Amino acid sequence: MQVVHDGNLCCVNVRCFTITTCQVFVWGFKLQFETKYQSHIDGLRAIAVLSVVLHHLHVPYFSGGYVGVDIFFVISGFLITRLILNEILSTGTFQFSRFYVRRLRRLGPALLVTLFASAIAATFLFTPDYFQSFGESLVSAVLSVSNFYFWSESGYFDIQSRLKPLLHTWSLSVEEQFYLIWPIFLLFVVQKIGKHSIWFVLVAIGIVSLAANVLWVNSDLDFDAESTIFYFTPFRVFEFAIGGLAVFCAPLMSKKRWIHEVLMLFGLLCIAFSIIFYTGRIPFPYYYALLPCVGAFCMIVSSSSRIVGAVINNPIAVGIGLISYSLYLVHWPLIVFYEYYIFESINSIEAIGLFVVSVLLAYLMYRFVELPFRKRSPSRKVHVPQRKFVVNSIACVVLLALLGFQISATSGWGWRFPNALSADLINEGKQKRFMNVTNDCQIISGPNDPSCNFDSALQVLVFGNSHEPDGYNIFNAVYGERSDVNLINFGTINRCDLSTILDDTLANRQNMECYDRMSKLIDREFVNSLDVIIASFNRPFARNKKEAWKVVDKLMDENPAISLVLLGSYINTKRDCTEIYNRLYTFEACTDKRFVSLNPFNERKFIRSKPSNEDYLFIDKTKLLCLERNLSSCKVTAYGEPYTYDDNHMSLSFAKYTGERMLEVYSRQLKVIGFP
Repeated sequence: MQVVHDGNLCCVNVRCFTITTCQVFVWGFKLQFETKYQSHIDGLRAIAVLSVVLHHLHVPYFSGGYVGVDIFFVISGFLITRLILNEILSTGTFQFSRFYVRRLRRLGPALLVTLFASAIAATFLFTPDYFQSFGESLVSAVLSVSNFYFWSESGYFDIQSRLKPLLHTWSLSVEEQFYLIWPIFLLFVVQKIGKHSIWFVLVAIGIVSLAANVLWVNSDLDFDAESTIFYFTPFRVFEFAIGGLAVFCAPLMSKKRWIHEVLMLFGLLCIAFSIIFYTGRIPFPYYYALLPCVGAFCMIVSSSSRIVGAVINNPIAVGIGLISYSLYLVHWPLIVFYEYYIFESINSIEAIGLFVVSVLLAYLMYRFVELPFRKRSPSRKVHVPQRKFVVNSIACVVLLALLGFQISATSGWGWRFPNALSADLINEGKQKRFMNVTNDCQIISGPNDPSCNFDSALQVLVFGNSHEPDGYNIFNAVYGERSDVNLINFGTINRCDLSTILDDTLANRQNMECYDRMSKLIDREFVNSLDVIIASFNRPFARNKKEAWKVVDKLMDENPAISLVLLGSYINTKRDCTEIYNRLYTFEACTDKRFVSLNPFNERKFIRSKPSNEDYLFIDKTKLLCLERNLSSCKVTAYGEPYTYDDNHMSLSFAKYTGERMLEVYSRQLKVIGFP
């Protein structure tokens, strides 16, 4: 590789200094890294941020708008790789302190303002349970590890995500982790592997990162594979690498305008297709991310496009691109806090209003926070003292982290809402429902396990998803103390690949946590020992239960003597029932039609999937708990506890009450199938 003189480029002993260009010969190709401002990049930023914002506002045809984050990653890979290589190739080294100060000035002030403002809003709005979670997310966001924190919780597309005002900071954490390692990585490549190998190494790590996505999704290494690849930086590296490759490809682009027009159109169509047709149901990034990332790559390198390029190279697009970082920061907390305040989903008019307010706040943030701090960023030619800025930034980070720790450690400042259910009470209630299933007989228990009695007259397997503990608690309340009934936990099918049982591939796939439990379901001796299967699901007749019913059918085909008991659903709410109580101070509000997401009456009329054997006992919970057969008559508390501490899973006390009512109403049918 050879660095040469070109116009404003000054080279002395192969050390070159410039603020506009750097020419490099790689294997005979002359690469000129442009460092001057390119407006079409800001136009591409506009597409990225608008797709995310409109996706979050549930605008039609933006179901895949989350790919805007991936476009940002490609842009960052391009700009940061170009900046780092320019300095390394022209000076032979890299000044890390200047780079990190510039990144801190670019990202830090606006982020800190957003976090402080969100903390103030959450203090006045959030009840203790959500405020405690907010405190934890505040710590993770300010320490740039929020991608790990939100990975440990429910998924990005989960309903509860709309109650997490700092959820969007996961992508900033990924970016910041990228900034931390990328300069070190590129300097190592140049100095230790060789300058000629940069592009090759970028291709290699991109392939490795993409291959890791494929491996994680298609193997049994991780039950949360789709969530893991979404949040963890190594699975996103190929997106940054695609941007980095654009640094090398842009100078090699033909000067023919039509090629730029075609590439710009192709890139635009790739991104548009992703935004319109992708949904939250696909594993991502995986290979699906290649489409928007390649689209962003094509749009970056086709800088000479004028006709198609007008879509992103116009004053409006460029203007939105300039405020894109601030817009990304402010829009999501604004949506979350507004929806939380009105306690319902936003309508179209409100969505328009939130969009306008987001843009106005973003402009103010850009004008009065971003620009003033960026103007004092150091460069290779201009040294600006940074000690005061760095010290103050660290102080703000420490202050926010301590604030978050304090909020979390003190259970969400329950003193703000003295009549609300405390965060500790809610968390304790959620954990109590697992008390029996954790300590009692498991499907993998050995014959000498004192919690099991495999000699009992009635062997009962409780089988289901996250509602399996509810079914177990219901039956345990009335049969748990009997020596002639042995209740066996399967351990929930969540995270288990049931297809391995159905297609007889279980022996070839080590499904970690589930493997031993599922092996019992193909153990002929165990299956033939069963007398009853209790199926406990929420929405048991939904299409997504089809695979579970096939497993039940297979067990009953193996042992025709098995009787099946199917537990029906109970009321599901759009928000946690405890949160509804904390807002309206009555559990009766959990049966208000405004807050009900599943009305379980007559659910057997809406069958989409069911066991093939029609001879089963269906336990209708509404028959037990709603005496007048309508929502307002449904029981919502029992023995001092609400029927649920979240939006659908039964509390331990309510499951006990349900079991007692079941024995009153269904005792004859239960005796027929063998229950004493």
